Amino acid sequence: MVQGSLPNILILSAQVPFTRGGAEVLIERLRAELSDRGYGVDVVSLPFNAQPKRAILKQMALWRALDLTSFAGRSVDLVIATKFPTYMVKHPNKVTWLVHQHRQVYELYGTRFGDFDTGPVDESLRRMVVEADSVALKECRARYTISENVSRRLERYLGLESQSVLPPLPLGNAYRSSTVGDYILSVGRICSIKRVDLIVKSMPRIDERLKLKVVGLPDEPAIEAYLKSEIEKHHLWHRVEFLGRVSDDELIELYAGAFAVYYAPYDEDYGFVTLEALASGRPVITATDSGTVLEFIRHEENGLVLEPNEQAIAEGVNRLLHDQPLQDRVRNTLRNQPTIASPSAMTWDHVVARLTGECPPEQSSVMNG
Repeated sequence: MVQGSLPNILILSAQVPFTRGGAEVLIERLRAELSDRGYGVDVVSLPFNAQPKRAILKQMALWRALDLTSFAGRSVDLVIATKFPTYMVKHPNKVTWLVHQHRQVYELYGTRFGDFDTGPVDESLRRMVVEADSVALKECRARYTISENVSRRLERYLGLESQSVLPPLPLGNAYRSSTVGDYILSVGRICSIKRVDLIVKSMPRIDERLKLKVVGLPDEPAIEAYLKSEIEKHHLWHRVEFLGRVSDDELIELYAGAFAVYYAPYDEDYGFVTLEALASGRPVITATDSGTVLEFIRHEENGLVLEPNEQAIAEGVNRLLHDQPLQDRVRNTLRNQPTIASPSAMTWDHVVARLTGECPPEQSSVMNG
């Protein structure tokens, strides 16, 4: 299709420098998929820093002040906001595909992962963020989210309806299953909210036949030192391996050969890891408070849903290893499971149709006005 015959689209991204996670992968893939379909598309990205806390007000104001209506004589026909504070932008045709809001103000408030207290300064700041979110998100022509969990948050905290549009797997149909190996695989950013520490601290209690392989990089300096101290304390270096960032081919191989995949973040927004593991025929070890992961994992059917502490995780893993009927049942479910989601709900054709308005929202209440 001739370039320019379809609308010009800007995808809006707020990224923490030196940090790469699922949101960055999602935005890159969305850009490529829109481009492949003939849209004029680019990404507008600004750095995001949540500290000091009052700095987020300046970043909100910066996005609000941007004029994204035209560039070099080319009109911008659609902007797609993704996460806080990109949706602060004013545009006559703004759609949000919400990854998450500023979580510290909402679902992380009052948890050990939150950094806002109940004092008057933080309470005032929280109110300003919530009020600005409400105004900006009501302006959207349509509001979509990446999961039912994110939609529930939007309804709970702002009273706004939205529709979930699930992101397809990053590597499509490339995932496969192989011979069951002797290691648990952990994939993702290494930070406190992803709780990689739980599986590391569980390893002394887990049968020594199982090892742990960790894919990902730390984005909090203290977490790396803490994990290494735990490994040293329990003499686990012969059983725990940090692989850092790996290639797509290496990741496929690691999933394919794992005994199980550990993914137990706190109140996850979406998490590609869950679906990548299932697509590779591997059970997922997760926690009772892991958010969207629980939309896909059923306890003792295609994984384990355990209390978020090392004793429960170790006992669950050991049971999966030693209880052969349980292991057979879980692996049989994984071999014979239907498609994780209906094809129409997890394809890029579906995503693009929703975001561009070719396929309107199912509920008119999702529309602005």
